[in-house]
Amino acid sequence: MTRRSTSRRSYLAAVGGAALTGGCLGGTGTSTVRMGVVPDVDPDTAVQQNTGLAEYLESHLDATVDVDTSADYAGMVRAMAAEQVDLAYFGGVSYILARHRADAEPVVVGSEGGSTEWHSAFVAHADGPSSMEDVVAAPGDYDLVFGDPISTSGTVMPTYYLRTEFDTRPDDFASTTHVGAHDATAGAIANASGDVGALNARIYDALVESGDVGDDVVELWRTPGFPDYPWAVAPTVDSDRVGRIREAFMKLDDRDRTGILDTQNVDEYVPVSHDDFTSLNEGVEMAGLLDGDESGANP
Repeated sequence: MTRRSTSRRSYLAAVGGAALTGGCLGGTGTSTVRMGVVPDVDPDTAVQQNTGLAEYLESHLDATVDVDTSADYAGMVRAMAAEQVDLAYFGGVSYILARHRADAEPVVVGSEGGSTEWHSAFVAHADGPSSMEDVVAAPGDYDLVFGDPISTSGTVMPTYYLRTEFDTRPDDFASTTHVGAHDATAGAIANASGDVGALNARIYDALVESGDVGDDVVELWRTPGFPDYPWAVAPTVDSDRVGRIREAFMKLDDRDRTGILDTQNVDEYVPVSHDDFTSLNEGVEMAGLLDGDESGANP
């Protein structure tokens, strides 16, 4: 079918400039799938990286797919709770919140090298600390940079592993700043706007490979693995369409749009259920994120 133009700028203008949190993401008819993606990189890039996927899904679902992003991770949770989005690419923590607040249902998760686990990378400026041992020995000497407050690999799990592996908390640092997307974290460290940062390890690897991160940034440590980044549907999506969405993702392979998988930093998509996120759900509960507002000011 012929794709309708849905660039982020033109589409947001058409709905009055509301980035999911205050307006409709797409059409309300059954021939339109409203797809939202968390801004794990800058918003324009997030939409650009998923435009090819939207076009691919259109061909498999016989539906128009409108793709957009939100101002932050919490905005995507609110969008699904407000029935403004049908299919969403969540971070792990934002998915857990969407599960509790909007009954989101995970459909698929990406696999790389046979593993569906993700990791966080702690990085530093080349002129800064040379190891995590240096960092945790005197955290008050360093400024810490995190991503979105409810980013799984940019804030919540790095905080968890700081506590469990090094008996250190973000409050122990000279300052803690949340800059949003993972590439913004890398940029802040490269620009010496912070001393130590944490970001999604696959995104960090991609930034290094593309040359967007140079010698000014060095990796200090990678966390153990954890579940992250499911594609999930709203409860209003009928079971037939859910099945077709899952099948379309699972058909993405070397014979069918490999470039789409490259932009997602995965080799393939595999089926997933909420049971696969049990440990992360427990971690979110331990962090107290289910007790208050989903903005997660103190994860």
